[in-house]
Amino acid sequence: MDIEIAIEHRHLKVSPAEQALAQAAASRDALKVQFLSQLASKSLTYTLTQTLGVNPNTLKLMVRKYSEQLVYQPLEELQFWFSYSSGVFLEPGYPPLYYSRKPSGQSISPNKSAIAAIGEGVAGLVGQQLYQGRKLARPIHDYPDIVMLGNKRVYLLESKATTLSKEDIKRVIDDELVRMIVYASACADLDKQTTVVGVLVGTALLGETCYRTYITEVSV
Repeated sequence: MDIEIAIEHRHLKVSPAEQALAQAAASRDALKVQFLSQLASKSLTYTLTQTLGVNPNTLKLMVRKYSEQLVYQPLEELQFWFSYSSGVFLEPGYPPLYYSRKPSGQSISPNKSAIAAIGEGVAGLVGQQLYQGRKLARPIHDYPDIVMLGNKRVYLLESKATTLSKEDIKRVIDDELVRMIVYASACADLDKQTTVVGVLVGTALLGETCYRTYITEVSV
């Protein structure tokens, strides 16, 4: 069965003044609050652009190509998690299992390496299908996750993923905006002849075959 990936998109054009504010906000929390408030005033909203039907074997290939870590069968890990969390393995009359947790009550979660690997695979798929990109580099323990060339542009793709709600992944992407703006601005300054676009790809893994991906393009 194909995996359905609903893609929502928004585009942010950053002025030179906003780039300077972002650079200052990167090291000062007070300015970061001011900068995010300024961005919020632009009323940036996501628009559903398309839905991709992706064969699991295709996504597995993307994971092997773009994942930073070597993760054994990440899609199967998530399949097991969604089956477990729905109560499939619980005998009648028994409550859900809860492993050792912090006093804060943080909920148990699936393999975080598997989540990250699938998110990076989705980001690579997005780069290839939506931007006709080819991989220039896959930095390890560095930023961003993927560097691609397509449509005469250099795309800097950073992936985030979660099995929590759509609102959670949106907040993660918003928190990452300052860093991406600063990095994309620096890269654009290094090469004035190349158009550099930052692309934040946040994926909410809502079910075994249901993903929601939020793309924020940053042009400087």
